[in-house]
Amino acid sequence: MADPGFGGVMGETLGTSTPDWAIQAPLIPPEGAPNILLVLIDDAGFGNPSTFGGPIDTPNYTRMADAGLLYNRLHVTALCSPTRAALLTGRNHHAVGFGSIGELPGPFPGYTAARPNTAAPFPQVLQLNGYSTAAFGKWHMTPNNALGPDGPFDRWPNAWGFDHFWGFLGGESGQYDPMITENQTTHTPLGGPTDRDFYLPDALTDHAIGWLHGITAHGQEKPWFMYYSTGCSHAPHQVPPDWSAKYKGKFDMGWDEYRNQTFAKQKELGVIPADAELTPRPDAMPAWDSLSDAEKKYYARQMEVYAGYSENADYNVGRLIDELERMGQLEDTLVIWIWGDNGASLEGTTTGSFNEFTMQNGIPLTNDQQIALLNEYGGVEAWGGPDLLPHYSAAWAWAGNTPFQWGKQVASHLGGTRDPMVIHWPARIHASGEVRSQFTHVIDIGPTILDIAGIPQPTSVNGIEQMPVHGSSFKDSLFAADAPEHNTQQYFEIYGNRGIYKDGWWAASILPRIPWDASPATIAQFAPGVFDPHTLKWELYNLDEDFSQAHDVAEQFPDKVKELDELWWSEARKYDVLPLLAGLSAFFGIVPPIPANQSHTYWGSDVQNVPEGVAPPIKNRSYTITADLDVPAEGAEGVIVGAYDQMGGYSLYVKDGKLKHTYSFLGIDIYRQQSSVDLPAGRKVQVALEFAADTPALGTGGTVTLSIDGQAVGSGRMDRTVPIIMAPYQGLDIGADNGEVVDKEYEDLAPFAFSGTIEKVVFDIRQPADPNENAELHRTEHAERQARHIDS
Repeated sequence: MADPGFGGVMGETLGTSTPDWAIQAPLIPPEGAPNILLVLIDDAGFGNPSTFGGPIDTPNYTRMADAGLLYNRLHVTALCSPTRAALLTGRNHHAVGFGSIGELPGPFPGYTAARPNTAAPFPQVLQLNGYSTAAFGKWHMTPNNALGPDGPFDRWPNAWGFDHFWGFLGGESGQYDPMITENQTTHTPLGGPTDRDFYLPDALTDHAIGWLHGITAHGQEKPWFMYYSTGCSHAPHQVPPDWSAKYKGKFDMGWDEYRNQTFAKQKELGVIPADAELTPRPDAMPAWDSLSDAEKKYYARQMEVYAGYSENADYNVGRLIDELERMGQLEDTLVIWIWGDNGASLEGTTTGSFNEFTMQNGIPLTNDQQIALLNEYGGVEAWGGPDLLPHYSAAWAWAGNTPFQWGKQVASHLGGTRDPMVIHWPARIHASGEVRSQFTHVIDIGPTILDIAGIPQPTSVNGIEQMPVHGSSFKDSLFAADAPEHNTQQYFEIYGNRGIYKDGWWAASILPRIPWDASPATIAQFAPGVFDPHTLKWELYNLDEDFSQAHDVAEQFPDKVKELDELWWSEARKYDVLPLLAGLSAFFGIVPPIPANQSHTYWGSDVQNVPEGVAPPIKNRSYTITADLDVPAEGAEGVIVGAYDQMGGYSLYVKDGKLKHTYSFLGIDIYRQQSSVDLPAGRKVQVALEFAADTPALGTGGTVTLSIDGQAVGSGRMDRTVPIIMAPYQGLDIGADNGEVVDKEYEDLAPFAFSGTIEKVVFDIRQPADPNENAELHRTEHAERQARHIDS
């Protein structure tokens, strides 16, 4: 909006001038523009919430539905970041650079993880037209390589149109020790061993309510927009015991019966058609009756925690809604509540995992291995607590997506792409508990909100011409059950799994890879020059007659299959989907150029909480960590470098006089080394850790050497190291180990800050070669410093 012109008169004196207070007036949205609360639940399925027939109690979701509308054909992209980018921009996810997640930015336009400035998000449009705006919770739209204190901040939440942000930038967070970002500052983790009463979902709601109190007191007539995006139900599945205890024994019937009961309840509630069919269990998942008693106990606990975790999310959104009601604002607040940014997640593999990042690193574990490892960390009761990063079995996710096939990552099928949506607006919507079945997609949310607010979609923002929005407003469906369907054509694609919808028909092409299999042998099948997508078959579904995609009719309608195949490729070219599988570029070695040798220096101990995406890239390399210390006369102890936690991380620290190193290979193998001599006291000391990798390969093993003042004082083997992703959300700390710790030996002392002085820490990283290749530089520098110390 242009600045208002001056309508008064500027004379030579005040006596000859006419004031115009309008030039000071803030911009006001059109009359009748409501407050807007947009809620997004994470990693959840159509058959999870009780509102849509699932076994998880969601009384607040039901409360909104009973006094509003239930949409049973809302579609998402099948993956976190892409859905969020499409939701907030109103454009298809590849067209705004999010063909994959923020952790995997790639070198093709549809996969940069960097939104172009030609695609202004609708929150920014609201902000520039007089709305107060804020985002709370999960973000996941900042590229991994932009997460540090140097930005660039045009890829952080404030630049997307939010006056205020409080939450976490990455794809997930621990609920007990989150690393929180507030606007453009990342704080020391909250909670952790020093505050076991902290729980992120509670804090998230507290901050959201606090923001509402503040803006309401300041500008009572100004409407607001809040994006409230929970970390639940994404892994790690963590919830206080009282919540999971509510579900004790309720999942002993297993996932097959879960599906049957949920399907019957869905029909009873009318959220699916009476003639819908339940799709069968895929061969990749075991029948519940085939499991041993020990396995059933293990699996049932997984779902008890997930259910309690999910109900707690409903409770916390309910707290926010209760406060709006107490403040007298709920009546004229448009609440749009989407239960899932993709279908429930299959990424726990068939076994579930005590540490979800075993799957992300392509490390398969059997049931027996999982149970044995779980027992090392306290048994099944530890599932849901702060010591693990758990993810339930893919079969529970499949059940959570009742009545559809598959789940997260599978954009070809409705289990990955269809989630519940409830809309509540008492001031305007007078229907109660009615179901709407128009085909809608998250790209339609922004256009609908702007339509309701009376704000046109701009053609230019800050002088930059905008690409058209790809979504359509479905405002008329809020007031009429028989409103026409405006989104009649929509493509889908995630990691090679493809779908195309047009006028009631859906074609689906799924990659011959189960979604949780990221092992090197599987990924190699799709390498450049090996994989030909044109050899894959298309399935075909008539969604007007087949709500759940239960009947593939491709053989009956070959011409329709050919038509939709051609349409998919046309849409792929139009919206930057190509090249296919670019979202997996990193798995094929297509990564940013990495210098053969590089050095990272941290001056002092005030640099902490460095995300893995911008931390020194030690994985699959040889490296030396050198620290220059001032040790007081009484000696010193504490953490020199603490990176991540016991589920994957490393720590160089001093305890009981000894220099020690701990490396956790995803909580599966723990490697430890310590010095044979004490750390010298009362002078300047240089300590070093050298890791000589065996080979330049993913997950390479190698030899660790500890040294003090250039002399080797300890060594040991590490047979394997983390190949791809070590930490889901924690940071690297200099001079402490914040949040959950790497080694339980010093948990009671956390954050176990180094009691001496750290002058600097240097990471030298190199291709596997001579382990002493970079050491001489530091030895020479240390000798010079020692000489200066003796002279003084």
